[in-house]
Formats: sequence, structure tokens, C-alpha cells
Amino acid sequence: MTHYFSDIRVNSMKSNFLSRFTPRSMTHEALESIFVQRHQLADHLVELIRESALTPAKHYTLLIGPRGIGKTHLVSLIYHRVRKREDLRERLLIAWLREEEWGLSSFLDLLLSILRALQQEYQDMQLTEPIELLYSSPETAQRDAEALLLDVIGSGSPLAFPGVARERGGVKGDPRTLLLLVENLNDVFDGLGEQGQKQFRAFLQQNDCCTIVATSQSLFNGVKLRESPFYGFFGIRRLKDLPLAEAVQLLAHIAQLEGNAELASYLRTPTGRSRIEAVHHLAGGNYRLYIVFSEFITRNSLDELVQPFMQMLDDLTPYYQDRMRFISRQQRKIVEYLSDAGQAVSVEEIGKRCFLELQTAGTQLKDLQEKGYISCDKIGNESFYELREPLMRFCLEVKKQRGEPIRLFVDFLRIWYSPKELQQRLDYIPDHAVIEREYLHLALQRVKKESEDERIAACEDQLSDYVAKSDLFHALEKAEELV
Repeated sequence: MTHYFSDIRVNSMKSNFLSRFTPRSMTHEALESIFVQRHQLADHLVELIRESALTPAKHYTLLIGPRGIGKTHLVSLIYHRVRKREDLRERLLIAWLREEEWGLSSFLDLLLSILRALQQEYQDMQLTEPIELLYSSPETAQRDAEALLLDVIGSGSPLAFPGVARERGGVKGDPRTLLLLVENLNDVFDGLGEQGQKQFRAFLQQNDCCTIVATSQSLFNGVKLRESPFYGFFGIRRLKDLPLAEAVQLLAHIAQLEGNAELASYLRTPTGRSRIEAVHHLAGGNYRLYIVFSEFITRNSLDELVQPFMQMLDDLTPYYQDRMRFISRQQRKIVEYLSDAGQAVSVEEIGKRCFLELQTAGTQLKDLQEKGYISCDKIGNESFYELREPLMRFCLEVKKQRGEPIRLFVDFLRIWYSPKELQQRLDYIPDHAVIEREYLHLALQRVKKESEDERIAACEDQLSDYVAKSDLFHALEKAEELV
């Protein structure tokens, strides 16, 4: 993800950084300390890599999930865990490609990217000169790059690991395996084109020396079409949204990492848990947004809340604009309509408002759902769609507002505070706090127009689930929130 702003917060008491957009820049300790939900998956992927390195079996995994779901965090964690394993040190080479390989337009470019990644990872390999020589013979560059990569993987040159004598084929004749970590595989395949994909597949089949862990926001033609070279090649793992219970754990881990005793204590109160419910509604299971919200979840006064909220919208707007550029114009039109609607809408209504035939609307909605932009609820035989992350609507509307984006903050207050809290704050706010009074008054008006309090309905549903599971501890927590 491109750096839109300074996305690393430094805690003066800690050496660990907490990054919103670049988890690969975080330390292994920080990554582990806030890791939730996917422990079994991480262990399984490391085991597949170990098996690929120590046996003839080779595994290829593609992680699917929308932006912000935690793909880079998981890949970064796997990188550090594998890198520290003594049993793999002599049998595995790691090439972690850049998150965006903008200049990739052929199989030769991919080979060069892999060689550069190895050069960066193992500086003692002294690959600079061999890579430079490839540019002197363009007509044989691809063949020479393949030979160089295979030599690096298989020869075990003493330059690769100083002090370890090797012969071709690795230590005691055992071959080494190349672990390729590739983010945004869909973009890589777009750059390769059909010819480059065929050449890459042939290289993998003929040499049997690689294992791959890759990511993509959604399934794409390069892996899902039967006629594509990589159809059926990858083991697909879809990353699920962050459930509420794990969201609580994530925020607690963040508090511990940063030494934030106030946040840690606040999360254990009924009001704190209610705030997490509000964040969960706004974030839509997006890991990244919990890190953003952790900065001001304990803020209580409007003075403390308005500025960080508006700053958050300002910071996240480029992120959501980038997500809009990722989809087609028809899909942008649908997303913009759902943003303006602010509620779940039927397929028929979406088609009508976007001037799309019903079948076309259905196809586009299905693709948007797979990419993680929208969610779908079924009532009987009819499907209703809305934005998966309500916060996306806030950020898209910022650019439409003229002057103070008051309506956005009113919507936020409606979710952040209960009706009782809104009324209490309105009763006790000083007369001279005109703007704050207006915010609270409009938020209360909005609440009174609704048929039910979304937070109460959510709490009642969760309470019923906990009681049905005989989970009395969490049922009691929900009962406290309802009170």
C-alpha cells in the first residue's frame, strides 16, 4: 500500500512500531504481539513451507481477501517465522517481492525482481555484478536470468552463506528451495500477460525448486479460468473478516504493545465494549481500521473526538479513493449509489438507479461482494446489498461536502454514543459550546427517527447466541451492555 501519510506511530516507551499501511516494516515482536484469529493458518502455512523445503513436495498457496483484512501482516509474520527456523536455514532461500511491482511486464522482469529480492535478503551473495551483466545481452537476458536464478538456488555458492562450504545441489547433495512471497499476485499476472504466465508455469514445472505464498484481493482470471496456465495450481485460502471477539483481543494487544494502561482498562468496561461494537460496525471486520480507531477509542468529550475523527477521515480518504480506482466504472457507479443510499438496497433498485440491466447489475454486485466492497443480506428470495464498511461511505462523502462535514459526524455520534449518553451530554454541555450542541441535537434527532437502536438489536442477538452456547461469562458481559 502506498504511503499516503506518516503511518507509523512511535511510542516513546517502546521500540516497536505500529503501522497502519505497511506491516512489513514492523518488527517480528510487534507483529506477533498483535496477531489474532489466524494462528492455526499461520502454523499451517509455515508447515507447508517446511515440507516444501525438506521434501520433494512443493506447495503453492494464494491468500484471498480485501484490502485491510490482514494479508500483509500474515505474510510478514510467516517471513519472520521461517527466517528464524534453524532447520530451514540451509535448505531455503526467501525472495519477498515488493508489494507493488510497477515495472513488471514480462517473465524476464519477474526473474529480475526475484534476483533483486534475493540480493536484498542475502547481501553476501554478491549478485550485483551478475544481475548487471544481464543488461548487456538483451537477446539472451531471459535465458541467462533463468540460469542465474537456478544456479543461486541449486549451486549453494560459498558467497551465499559465508563460512559454509557447499557443492552443487546444496549441503550433502540436498537441493535448496526458493520461497517466493508475492503480494498482489493479480497485478503481477497482469504484468506477465498470457505469454509470461505460460513461461512462469513452465519454469516452475520443469525445475520443481519453488514454493509460493501469494496474496490477492479477489480471485482473478489468471487462476480461475480453466484455460489459464495457473488454473487449479494454487491452494486457495480465503481470509475472513475479524469477528467481534477477536477485535476485542486485537485492541487489547495494541494497548499492551503501546503500554496504554488507559485503553486496556477502558476495554474491560461495558462502555468500552459498547465502543468496540461501534468500531466493529464502522470497520466491517477490517484489521487496519481497528488500529486507526485504537488512537481515540477512549476519547469522551466532543472536543477530543471531533478533531481525531475528522483527521482520520482525511487520512483514510486517499486509501478509499485508491480502492475505487481498483474497480470498473460500472462498479464505481454502484458503490457511489450505495454510499449515497446509506442503507441496504435490492438488486432491482440498484439496476434501476444505475441504469443497468438486472443481469448486469447482479454480475457486478457478485464481483463487488467477492472483492470485499459490499455485503449481502437475504430476506426470503430477495437479496439486499450495502457497503461492507460504513466508514467507506464517510470517506467518499468528505469530498462532496462543502464546509463543515457535519452530517458525517452526526452519523458517527449516532453510532458512537447511546441515545441516553447523547441526551446527558446535551443536558450538561455549556451554552457557549454552540457547535457541539448542534452536533448532539442533530444526532438525537436522527436516533429518534429510527425504528430501533442498532446497538441494542446487535447486543440482544449476541446475548441470545451466548445463552444458546451456554457461554454465561460473555452473556453476562452483553447483559451489562444492555443495561
